[in-house]
Amino acid sequence: MQDLGDLEEKLLSEIGELMNRQIRTVAADATLREAGRLMGKYNVGSLLIQDGGQYIGILTDTDLARKGLAHGVNPEKDRVQSLMSSPIITIDYHQLVEEARALMKAKGIRHLAVTDENRIVGIISLGDLIRYYAANFKMSE
Repeated sequence: MQDLGDLEEKLLSEIGELMNRQIRTVAADATLREAGRLMGKYNVGSLLIQDGGQYIGILTDTDLARKGLAHGVNPEKDRVQSLMSSPIITIDYHQLVEEARALMKAKGIRHLAVTDENRIVGIISLGDLIRYYAANFKMSE
């Protein structure tokens, strides 16, 4: 059985402890094919969209499938900005893991940009949260 103090410490873990600091990006005018290729290359489920040195949106693998391919977009011609989600939903670096889970659930999303002093410094995904919970909490049988 887990020690109560250990359990409490795990529940109070901050997003910054498990976020991915490597932010993968794609230009807003890139094709959807290029975005899909980058997701595959980096083995990620989302890319932040850049335009003029600013992050203007996020494109996820779900966007590509549900908004894109399901509606007949042309991945060779259609641009990333046509499917991206904007504004980017963020969570502060110091917020708790449970707050990220609750925000993802409330918004129906699987990726959050992580900010520190209002600057994006990383990404956290539902997969990151699942790995965290699986590694830190044992379910009783």
